[in-house]
Amino acid sequence: MKLALSLLFIAATVVVIDAALLGGWSPIEDLKDKHVVEIAEFAVAEHNKEVKSNLKLESIVKGESQVVSGTNYRLVLAVTGGAYAKYQAVVYEKPWEQLKSLTSFVPFKG
Repeated sequence: MKLALSLLFIAATVVVIDAALLGGWSPIEDLKDKHVVEIAEFAVAEHNKEVKSNLKLESIVKGESQVVSGTNYRLVLAVTGGAYAKYQAVVYEKPWEQLKSLTSFVPFKG
């Protein structure tokens, strides 16, 4: 069973790498995808914890993903409750290790 799951994971990884150039950013087509929304909510919650703010996520304006030894998500987020209306967040995720971390959260002026 473990071998079968490992082979399935390897096959899925190869498909993902074929679909997106390793290291390159690819647009996220469905910004309302449940997982993408979870990543955005995580980014806002982590930022709020780090700087003791109370931002609220309104929407995801733009998103890109990057396949590395996990996945980076670069999202432009519309928020309320802060000095700026939009922020760009980068979240790194390795779901098979249950790892998710906010690597940057900066005002977006584009």
